[in-house]
Amino acid sequence: MQVKQESIFSLDFVTHVTYFMFTMNDKWILFSYSVPASNAKARMRIWRRISASGAVQLKTGLQVLPNREDLLENITWLIGQVQSLGGEALAIQCARVEGMPDEQIEQLFQGQIDPELTQIQAEAREIMADSGHGQSDAGGNEFFLSLRKLRKRYESLQSRDFFPSGAAIKTLAMLDAAEEKVRATNLLTLPIVLYDRAEYQNRTWVTRANPYIDRLSSFWLICRFIDANATIRFLKVGETPDLKAGEIPFDMVGAEFSHQGELITFEVIARGFALFDGTVVKIGHLVRFIDIQEEATLPDDAALLKTLIDGLVSITGDDHHLMEQALVLFDALYAGYTKTLNGTA
Repeated sequence: MQVKQESIFSLDFVTHVTYFMFTMNDKWILFSYSVPASNAKARMRIWRRISASGAVQLKTGLQVLPNREDLLENITWLIGQVQSLGGEALAIQCARVEGMPDEQIEQLFQGQIDPELTQIQAEAREIMADSGHGQSDAGGNEFFLSLRKLRKRYESLQSRDFFPSGAAIKTLAMLDAAEEKVRATNLLTLPIVLYDRAEYQNRTWVTRANPYIDRLSSFWLICRFIDANATIRFLKVGETPDLKAGEIPFDMVGAEFSHQGELITFEVIARGFALFDGTVVKIGHLVRFIDIQEEATLPDDAALLKTLIDGLVSITGDDHHLMEQALVLFDALYAGYTKTLNGTA
């Protein structure tokens, strides 16, 4: 049915109509339903599903959502649920709601999401402050766990942030800053076994074949800050490091320079050789995001770095050549971040 009407003035007839849909390409979906009062559990179930979709309620009592295919699909499913419970429902697509400008409706959506994002920011700031005083268990595990929970809350809000006000960007930046602060504090406060760089010169560093982010970045750290003449050997299946010949294994089972608790290999090496400048910590932060991949959504910088590393892996068939390319990539990343952190970019 084609309906040219673009404004909705009154919907008093909602409870008398089971289902009606404009076929126009409009901006909004208006939805109303009625479930028998005797079925309180069902009413609550429907309400929760509508709330989870991100709908907001207008003064008329109607629910409104942006007119998107996925949301329309969800509302269509809800109509079927209401009908199966003996209730009645109505969904209408429209270009505008008379007496309520689009901007005002968008603000309703922002008013629903932004306070939650602001709360996440506040909790992230509190974690940053607490981490600076060391008020956590050994290794900062409690802080990391709290930040992971905050990030999951942030990610769950993303699907309902239909009209971003900028609060989401600020929240993500705050979460990234908090994790970087906790990790930097963790590196400084954990017991440190300091190594003498003089004993690690002109050595062969050994690791597993098919290197990825942690091994690539760790060898860059070794070459640029520890052993400028370092060489690398990639172990084939069944091979082991030649410790008698002075080879140094890293990022592999049994290696001293490998994952330790919450720390990835890059961080273990940085901590062991007291490499705590801001740029190294920043790069380690990105490497950890990619290596651990605990979050459903990577921060933008980490996502871009992962894309570049994945690209190098896909076009490079030799591990040594891949490492050479990765060294250049991390050199560029280090130079760029140094300029940014020093305010000279």
